[in-house]
Amino acid sequence: MTSLKKSLGILTFLFSVARIQAAVPPLSGQLKILEPLVNRHWVGEMKSPDGSRTFNSEVNFQVVWDGSVVRYTASIPEIGSFSEGYFYFDEETQKVAVFIISSRGAVERGMVSVENGVLMVKGSMAFPKQTFDFKNTFEFTAGGKMIDRWFQNASGSWQPGHVVEFAEQVVRK
Repeated sequence: MTSLKKSLGILTFLFSVARIQAAVPPLSGQLKILEPLVNRHWVGEMKSPDGSRTFNSEVNFQVVWDGSVVRYTASIPEIGSFSEGYFYFDEETQKVAVFIISSRGAVERGMVSVENGVLMVKGSMAFPKQTFDFKNTFEFTAGGKMIDRWFQNASGSWQPGHVVEFAEQVVRK
């Protein structure tokens, strides 16, 4: 085989691999409730608890593994907060579940549902010295925004936490 044929063969192979990797798999049937979130880069500003500061926040929901899993990443670089997790269909409970671990030592486990058109994650959050329940909602506006609301009961009663209005940011390649 000539070197030109070898080069063309290698280029064809690399192009095929790149096309396969660039293709986004469709969500599996059970994960379709996550459709409004996925394959988007969301950006917003999170306010400090006292409202005196804001922090850039970014979240991504990427369909992976032939559509059977959604990979979640979140970051708030100014405060060194990074999280990664996975949404998947739990065969045992027959529900969409999520598992997230953060750079601050927290582990979140929960179940996903849709209530009154709002995507809701309910579960527990475990830190090294405390575990509590949380509820995180994702509401989508007619204007294409995603409103992320967080609630937790770390002190015993339910308390509101952050509210972040996210907009989709188009990522240019």
